[in-house]
Amino acid sequence: MRRYQDAAFRAAYLVLHDAPEAEDAAQEAFVKAYRAIGRFREGPFRPWLLKIVMNESLNRAKSRKRRAAVAERAAAGVPQTWSIDETVISRERADQVRRALEALKEQERTIIYLRYFLMLSEQELALYLGCPAGTVKSRLHRSLGKLRDVVVEGYPGLLAEGA
Repeated sequence: MRRYQDAAFRAAYLVLHDAPEAEDAAQEAFVKAYRAIGRFREGPFRPWLLKIVMNESLNRAKSRKRRAAVAERAAAGVPQTWSIDETVISRERADQVRRALEALKEQERTIIYLRYFLMLSEQELALYLGCPAGTVKSRLHRSLGKLRDVVVEGYPGLLAEGA
């Protein structure tokens, strides 16, 4: 567990954007992995574990969205005020990147998270996805192309700033 806890937390945080919830998701994933260890097939452990972490995190994110939608409907008509901290440019850019990634389909977003945020190799991604390395390359290429399209259309400032 100690060997993989940082990677598990980072994977969960990429999906949830909330440290306490990411810790809970990672911990629950470790429990699920422990219970399912008999189904683990020979090969690298990390991709198998991170798949469990990502599934747990995605389930929690979907649940959170459902709860937020219910709360939003309940609070309909109640005025809300939002404040934006414009003094922190890096936070704004990070938020733009996050929103651009969220505009992608779940499968596209996940492969980008795993490859570039969690630094899984193409071979580890192939194990994670259960497909050949060539398929990983083409899925990754398509996902990055779609991300590029989202950025060009909705966040052109990110490209101008060298992001």
